[in-house]
Amino acid sequence: MNHHLPQQLQQQSTRTNPSNDTDEPPVDSSATIIQGPSLLTSTGVHRPSPSLFHLPGLRSLPLWTAAPSSSSSPSASGASGGGPSAPKHRIAFNDPFVSAAVAHLESNYHDIRSEYFAAVLGNSDQISLDENDMKRRPLEPDYDVTSRGGEHATDALHTGSWDWHSCLLNGKRNEKFNLHCPKTASVVTDLEKEGVLFGTPFGFAFFSTLHGKSSIKAHTGPMNLRLRIHLPLVVPQDTSSPTISQGRSRPLAGIRVADQVRQWTEGSALVLDDSYVHEAWNDANDSRVVFLCDIWHPDIRIEERHRIMNMFDYAKGKGWIGGNSQSSSS
Repeated sequence: MNHHLPQQLQQQSTRTNPSNDTDEPPVDSSATIIQGPSLLTSTGVHRPSPSLFHLPGLRSLPLWTAAPSSSSSPSASGASGGGPSAPKHRIAFNDPFVSAAVAHLESNYHDIRSEYFAAVLGNSDQISLDENDMKRRPLEPDYDVTSRGGEHATDALHTGSWDWHSCLLNGKRNEKFNLHCPKTASVVTDLEKEGVLFGTPFGFAFFSTLHGKSSIKAHTGPMNLRLRIHLPLVVPQDTSSPTISQGRSRPLAGIRVADQVRQWTEGSALVLDDSYVHEAWNDANDSRVVFLCDIWHPDIRIEERHRIMNMFDYAKGKGWIGGNSQSSSS
């Protein structure tokens, strides 16, 4: 496994490492959480419309990665994704922070994928046959998407079957995941140490399994402070054949962010801004699996991050947000 972050990310980390800024936000802090939809929701123009908080002035695009060309895809080159044979990305604005995070995740694709099969599916020779060996038994899903209060549970946002296995859930570490998936947890730790991961109660890193004949309805995330990376681990093989669904042609398994529709390619990361309206679907019979990871929007400076984290801690302490304010994506 690659234990060293790319040089661009190390340089970014040096530039943005936390200072001794430990100020707590005053009661009359100028940073205010405002809940409510965008004022412009019916114009047909896609803009960020987070449900909880919006920070103006950030560069904004629905997708920060261009679709890989067919000539450079892993299937075309005979590779299974990840590493030097994976398709090269065009990252929006050539941003080094996002590029380095993507490169680090992709370089560990094979380890992450292997641990998913071993820990979640129990499909590995290393799995103990001893029923009393709880350490090696497959992980159980750890997030109830049917419970009331979470963003995805509201108004039955998903249909079919959808499982989570979380490394980070609402910004908190899952020690059971660390035990079963140490290499994947180490990849997340690398990003965490360098200040890349989104550090608020709305930060996530997890295996997202969208089973066959399942979908997640159009929705927006709670804020525009993060970018979301999908590292596809398992993609139904027939996704290249468009189907007619809901009166329009679309891939058999894919994601729409604003007005852009994209398929997943195993081992090739996709970066989206989930403050835009987005939806995901899997009309195939087989499951689609991605490792999902939230990172800070690269335009948010380190001093702003500390203020934002303090603001959310203050709001959580007041009971304005909390365990029932869970939010994730696809």
